[in-house]
Amino acid sequence: MSREDPLKAEKDFSETLNEQFPIIDGISDHKTAIDKLLVLEKQTRQSSDVSSSKRILEKIIAILVKNDDWDYLNDLLILLSKKHGQLKSAIQTLINAVIQNLDTLKDDNKKELETKIKIIETIRTITDKKIFVEVERAIVSKKLSEIYLYQHNDLDKAVEILCDLQVETYSLMPFSDKIEFILEQIRLTLKKGDYNQAKILSRKILLKSLKNFDRADEYKAIYLKFLIEINSYENDYISIVKNMLLLIEIPLISKPETTQTKSEASSGLSLQSTHDDYLNFLTSIIYYIILSPHDPHQFDLINKIKQNSVFTKNVDLKIHDLLEVFTTNELIHWSNIESLYKVEYFNKSAIFKLETNYKNLQNRIIEHNLRTINKYYQCIRLERLAYLLQLSTSEAETYVSELVNKGMIFAKINRPQGIIKFEKAPIKAKVKFENGEEKKERTSDVHLNELLNDWCYDVDKLLEEVDSIGHLINKEEMMYGIKQGAKA
Repeated sequence: MSREDPLKAEKDFSETLNEQFPIIDGISDHKTAIDKLLVLEKQTRQSSDVSSSKRILEKIIAILVKNDDWDYLNDLLILLSKKHGQLKSAIQTLINAVIQNLDTLKDDNKKELETKIKIIETIRTITDKKIFVEVERAIVSKKLSEIYLYQHNDLDKAVEILCDLQVETYSLMPFSDKIEFILEQIRLTLKKGDYNQAKILSRKILLKSLKNFDRADEYKAIYLKFLIEINSYENDYISIVKNMLLLIEIPLISKPETTQTKSEASSGLSLQSTHDDYLNFLTSIIYYIILSPHDPHQFDLINKIKQNSVFTKNVDLKIHDLLEVFTTNELIHWSNIESLYKVEYFNKSAIFKLETNYKNLQNRIIEHNLRTINKYYQCIRLERLAYLLQLSTSEAETYVSELVNKGMIFAKINRPQGIIKFEKAPIKAKVKFENGEEKKERTSDVHLNELLNDWCYDVDKLLEEVDSIGHLINKEEMMYGIKQGAKA
């Protein structure tokens, strides 16, 4: 049973170790040397001499690694960790000493790789359900995951091992390391194609927390790219646009560095970006915003993008003109769009190589045209509507029904006469009189959907302001505390 470190040792063995270590180093048989060290380990453990106990454990590991006796090391790991009265910090030191020497076992050597896996599994067994060594367990689990991924080509096993770690709950792990672990979990899950699990894992990271530490911008960029990949799978175009707009604001993306550090290469979390990638992001934002279903938020974003000078300066003028096309109350002819953009732009874009996106572009054009017709017509014959939309009458009727169901337009179809009547839906409010009677009199031309969207937007803005105010209050309290401390 392990125990907490005592405040003070019963006896100091530091001088004894200084005398014994040179003698032990002179012993040719390493097992004999280990036996003598184990006697000293027992004495220091029973006397609660933490520093001396750590020195002995590190010495034991160093001798075994030097003599390449990993089997004996594996046995001693289990034995020493289970010693009665073993100190928690001593177990930490023991495990860390082994972890630091794991890289001496080469992955390209089959026998050494098997030994490495055996040692890691032993450490995972020792550290299981022990909070004080949870960080060490995470480190070796990540190493084991990488072995299964790169040496055994077993992605499922690699994901299982790594995603079993709930690193966000580890109080002893540095924040930046937590982010790196979670990003690696998301990366492997996406590689496996499990987008639902990747989305769940992505919720463990808050964008606003990715700041004020080393590699914060880099991790933020990697995280946003993962979110965009998840959004693309779900065809959540508006989320893709929002995440891409955040992405292009990061200096590493807007002013890309093509270098890759050693840590990035080893972890698999690489951020390689060029100026061409930056330009592709800008173009993709325009494509995705026109693919997004129309609502007040989409309308606001498309106008902001249209007025943003970054897009005006860096994006092909013809692509930028698409924003103007989709924000002007004029009919868009699909045949004109195809002739102008299909060969030169759409066929070269990975976005429109997906049949779903290309079909959705046609749908957005039809929806735009229906909204435009809704602005200028109160009544229209179905044949005339079909002609304007370049569709058959049945297809035109289907699109009208879909937009009515989505709340984008309000219309009634008179099938016998073949007439569609566009109208705004009034909101009737109850007026309560003093005598308790209720009468539906007051009406408003405010669209119900727009009212709800505006309300949600206002609530979001209110919560943002409350969060900012709370931050400012905390800042003022801290400043006040510093001033009072200085006066004292």
